[in-house]
Amino acid sequence: MQNIFSHPIIAMLIMLGSLILFHELGHYLVGRWCGVAIEKFAIGFGHRIAAFRRGQTDYLIGWIPLGGYVKFYGSYRNEDVPDSVTGTLFWQAPVWKRALIVVAGPLANFLLAFVILWAMVMHGIEHPPAQVGDVIEGGRAQQAGILPGDRFLEVDGRKVKGWSDIERLFQKSPDRPLKIVVDREGTVLEKEVTPEAVTGRSIFGSTSKIGRVGVALGYPSAVVTLLSQDSVLYKDGLVTGDRVEGWFDTQGVEHRIHGLHETFHLFSQWSRSGVKSVKVSVRPVSIVEDDAGKLKEKVTADPRLVQLNVSRWPSIGSESDRAYAQTLGAVDSHLTVGFPRGVTMDVLRPGDRIVAWDGGKIKNIFGLQEVMENWRKPDVTLDLIRDFKPLTVKVALKPVELQLPEGAVTAYVLDVGMLGQTALPDPVINREANPYKAALVAIDEGYTQTSMMVTSLWMIISGSMPVKALGGPVMIAKVAGDSAKAGWMAFFASMAVISINLGLVNLFPIPVLDGGQLLLLAAEGVKRAPIEESTIENFQKIGFVIVMSLVILALYNDLSRFWSSMVRSILN
Repeated sequence: MQNIFSHPIIAMLIMLGSLILFHELGHYLVGRWCGVAIEKFAIGFGHRIAAFRRGQTDYLIGWIPLGGYVKFYGSYRNEDVPDSVTGTLFWQAPVWKRALIVVAGPLANFLLAFVILWAMVMHGIEHPPAQVGDVIEGGRAQQAGILPGDRFLEVDGRKVKGWSDIERLFQKSPDRPLKIVVDREGTVLEKEVTPEAVTGRSIFGSTSKIGRVGVALGYPSAVVTLLSQDSVLYKDGLVTGDRVEGWFDTQGVEHRIHGLHETFHLFSQWSRSGVKSVKVSVRPVSIVEDDAGKLKEKVTADPRLVQLNVSRWPSIGSESDRAYAQTLGAVDSHLTVGFPRGVTMDVLRPGDRIVAWDGGKIKNIFGLQEVMENWRKPDVTLDLIRDFKPLTVKVALKPVELQLPEGAVTAYVLDVGMLGQTALPDPVINREANPYKAALVAIDEGYTQTSMMVTSLWMIISGSMPVKALGGPVMIAKVAGDSAKAGWMAFFASMAVISINLGLVNLFPIPVLDGGQLLLLAAEGVKRAPIEESTIENFQKIGFVIVMSLVILALYNDLSRFWSSMVRSILN
């Protein structure tokens, strides 16, 4: 999308204006279908920036795009209505027609979300593939025999289309055995894995037991770190920072190597095959920062040939490929510093391997990420291996503002680029060309989103989720701007979610909202007589206070979360 449309204010105006327009159109169109006279159709509040009159209806656009309304003639029984007005007055319409007019607004938002999701499914939605990029050593997935490259087909009897399906199904099943079906290079295999119960943060911000099996989407680069000068691989000529790119067979033909797992698997194969030596090509890798501040690998122009003396290697047993590579003296480079940045430059050096954080052993990059997520101190003591010798240093950390459901918090992270970069696989496109099937997928996705929103709203009401999780127009502006920068598909996906949210919130039985009006109409239907005007007025006053309190709370939460970033976005 063009930069002007990805500006948070412009993106919010487009997104929120569209959602409000469809909401009010629902009221307007059903009102006309029911023959009720319409006085005003307004989008936005405050001073008019555009207005015109057609027939007996005024059409208005206000300068504050945070709402809208449809005003029907005779909204109240004691309202003065010009004699020239044609059509049924609102209060004179049957209860069922008035209820239909009121509920049409939220239903229009649900319909808009469905149309967006349906169009996206027909067009095709990009998803990370349901394929394993890495397996954590010692995790439940490795114990179950899952290997890097395995593609999940089913989990617990449910077909999976993308990586998000895998995460969701494993997380909701801690300590419960699951039957899984994977595709391994064209062979379909059945496995059983029991996700480990760990304490994690749900998407709603609450902490609870979730399931984790130890698989990752990203796959590691074939850059090795050497553990010891006495290791066989070091003596063969490999050094920290080498990326193994190919190997030569007995005919001198080079075979390309893709990724760390293939490298380690070949080590195991060569050991089992009894070959005496294998020639490999390697390139030294360093990590550099480009003009945009992104880290990337930099390699030398020409490869270096290394003769691996396999006959000197220790024999392999039943250990995994990764474990055997470690006995040879090589591990991945995910914990090896490649590019110190900022406050770490004076303390850390390229090639330093992190082994402990504040005295706690770090086994892999996932453990490092996990400990940093919960770290709230501005510095940390690190145990390193530098030039094959242990070293302990104190490192200042980079403060990062995180937007959690309970509000903004400051986390501190290690500002370095690791030598072993993780690459993500190309996304797959899930497309449903059949309009009917695409509609079913859209309905299912809409139902899932609605269920999640109902759950989160109930958690706020019940107190299990902090009220700081409540967001307002600034949050919508941020979501709109961020999604617009990511492209049209992300923008429309966010619009669908917010449209569902808008329709759902408007059905709440709060006075002033559509749900409150439905509650009054239900009372009138049960009573079989109009509700007293004084009762309606008091009901509306209570509703006004509730809604304004929620608006103020949401604005306060937004400003406490996004004030600094919001100012930067507006100025930029």
